[in-house]
Amino acid sequence: MDRSELLREVELETELSRRVSLDLLSKINLNARQRDFLNACSKETMLTGANQAGKSTALCMKFTFHVTGLYPEWYTGYKFKGPIQGALGGETAQSTRDLLVNRLLGTPEERGGGYLPAETFDPADDITRLSGGVANQIDYFKVKHYDSEGDFDGYSKVYVFAYSTGWRRLQGYSLDLVAIDEEPDMMVYDELSARTNATGGFVDIAMTPLRGETELYMLFEKSPKDGIKRLINYDISQADHMGVEHRETLMKKYENNPLADARLHGKPVRSQGLIYNIPQGSIVTPDFLASEKFHQIIGIDLAHTVGKYAAVRLAKDPMSGICYVVEDFKAENIRLGDFASQLRVMGGHEIPVAWPHDGMRQTNSGTIVGELRGHGINVLNEASYVVDPMTGNKTRAVMNVIEETMGLLQTGMLVFMANGCKRTLEEMRRYRHHRGKVALNQEDHCIDALHKAVMMLRFCKPTGTCRSSTRIRMVDEDFFGGW
Repeated sequence: MDRSELLREVELETELSRRVSLDLLSKINLNARQRDFLNACSKETMLTGANQAGKSTALCMKFTFHVTGLYPEWYTGYKFKGPIQGALGGETAQSTRDLLVNRLLGTPEERGGGYLPAETFDPADDITRLSGGVANQIDYFKVKHYDSEGDFDGYSKVYVFAYSTGWRRLQGYSLDLVAIDEEPDMMVYDELSARTNATGGFVDIAMTPLRGETELYMLFEKSPKDGIKRLINYDISQADHMGVEHRETLMKKYENNPLADARLHGKPVRSQGLIYNIPQGSIVTPDFLASEKFHQIIGIDLAHTVGKYAAVRLAKDPMSGICYVVEDFKAENIRLGDFASQLRVMGGHEIPVAWPHDGMRQTNSGTIVGELRGHGINVLNEASYVVDPMTGNKTRAVMNVIEETMGLLQTGMLVFMANGCKRTLEEMRRYRHHRGKVALNQEDHCIDALHKAVMMLRFCKPTGTCRSSTRIRMVDEDFFGGW
């Protein structure tokens, strides 16, 4: 073998090694329930499953098989005979990009490193991007399709959408396949399903049913066994790609959680009940003066023209990590300036103050947050949010912070002072959910303030000598009555 042949051999081996390293699909060990979903022949299939159990993985794998025509030997589901037109989407442009598109195409820095084989598309010519909005957002892309003999027979075209904003642009299209990650509204589903009417195409939905027994979920659950619609439930016990210890940890994490049925068993929450149903005797401690070394933060809830203001102060022990809810405040029919005075008594001129997004509402003097800042209150620069552990994106969804708060309570890392937090504890004894959502029209102002503080705990800081729970009583009017 001469030098040129040797170099050619090395190049081939290098390329083969590269392709093997990028062949993610062959490295995924599917469990039986995921294969049930992939092999389903129903026109519309809904996979409801536990959190992070591989629902999106199964959705993207099935989509990859269909748009490329490259079906594995074990696959027994429907096979398209040629290139297709498909659509792929999630709730937001960011989640669609991060959880679906990048999984198929690879990240922008490594296109070809996803589920779609690198040789099936050209990143430079086959991907059409959207300008503006979310970075690296894609409008549509083309993928090579292969027939049953493995011969190239044309290009599949895939439209990318976010059903919270961009699904309407698919109106008028005829699609062979629609893949939806997480549950859309009924109207969105109905429109996307209609896109497959002319082609006799397919709709796949992978979701955790956090919204309860919605019209869409019940449509699949009560559907006759006629091959049109099929509901596949994916329980955490079937997620055997997770270790036993990992599954047991998740089971313990969601113990007493109102969303446990959805998060663990892929089933909608079918009832109503207390959200924070932990016995309060286990989360209450006698009052004490927090050390000046404790890191503190105040969360607030704002009145909407009329209504109640509330504030809750938290102090975190830097040694143990335990966060103590030190004191709370709630009052109605007071002015914003009076509320600012109470926040100063609680230490809000030094302690960071976490606020809700409606703090940006306009007032005669600017915004509510701007007015509080003008009163000398140390409000944070941005409205309270948590970081979604799956996407890394900011979210203000109340169920996210409820789960975070519940986790702290269950692990003993959030404790209430018995006398300083009577209002918050009283609200918690009545704070209910209905079918997996926070019930409407509840007395939950202190809880909302607590949630804002928990969201922004990472910004708490020591402030010197901490104040006691002494409160101001106005001379002429008892604005803060009840003490």
